[in-house]
Amino acid sequence: MNNKGMAITTVIYSIILLLSLCMFLALGILRSEYTNDKQYILDLREELNDWLKGDEESYGVDKIIKQTGNKDNSGLYTITHSKDTTLQIGNDKDIKEYRYRGANPKNYVTFNNEVWRIIGVFPVDDGNGNIENRIKLIRNESIGDKFWDGSVSNNWARPAKINTELNTTYLNSLDSTSKSMIGNTKYYLGGYNNSLRIKKDVMYQYERKISGSDYYNGSNPNSWVGKLALMYASDYGYAVSDECTQNLIGYVDATCKNNNWLFKGNNEWMLPQEAIGINHVFIVCSDGHVDNYGVNSNMFAVRPVLYLISSAQITGGNGTIGSPYKLSI
Repeated sequence: MNNKGMAITTVIYSIILLLSLCMFLALGILRSEYTNDKQYILDLREELNDWLKGDEESYGVDKIIKQTGNKDNSGLYTITHSKDTTLQIGNDKDIKEYRYRGANPKNYVTFNNEVWRIIGVFPVDDGNGNIENRIKLIRNESIGDKFWDGSVSNNWARPAKINTELNTTYLNSLDSTSKSMIGNTKYYLGGYNNSLRIKKDVMYQYERKISGSDYYNGSNPNSWVGKLALMYASDYGYAVSDECTQNLIGYVDATCKNNNWLFKGNNEWMLPQEAIGINHVFIVCSDGHVDNYGVNSNMFAVRPVLYLISSAQITGGNGTIGSPYKLSI
């Protein structure tokens, strides 16, 4: 093609882009005038920018990671775990995570037409050894007070009663689009057999240990592959801002619980087991500290957690409660 032809092609392409921009903005203005929804214009502009860039940043994980370092007061921070050969993940290289922290980060998201929150972006094993960054969600409100298990077993993979309910009855209650966004995940089942006077980074390691009676009760397995589970104790630990320097049992301190977006003021079940006994698991107590409790001794709040498939996209919103992120596939 000669120079004249190239110039004409460039002009035509520019006109097409300009007309597309005008069309998007015109539609947005009409909808804004009709619905008084100013956020729609902002979302539309963001979608158009993604389209003009080839949609290269529309994958949810990429958009979230761009907010790390508390960009625009997002509340997102990078956490690095050093290589550790005793762990199930990160035994050959450092692990880098992106976690929302503090009292009110911008991590609201609409999922199943409900309010959920983004815990962060994590390297996730799909159960077949394939590891990729994926977004982890937790439901903002409990689905009700329930027993962790109906017997005296803290073996999540047995399966525990709440495991069965989450991955059958509750999973089947989700809308079809939401269900299609949930990926199989290898959840780590390690816990601890002693006092909870340990820091969040130590708890992270214990949850992922390959083996050891300090972390697993009897013959309990070290992992389980499925779709829905409960949050780790380390998730709760890392959700607090750096003002809190307490051990997990010390999160009753106002500096800790008032700067932790995962604290809801309820007794709430978590995933890790107490390795020293057969029927105790970790809980968040209503006063903010982490403790353990019998799986069938009382009914506590249950908030499902899940990992989205890596191709899930964020197509709107800015993560605030007034404009939660919008998901699509």
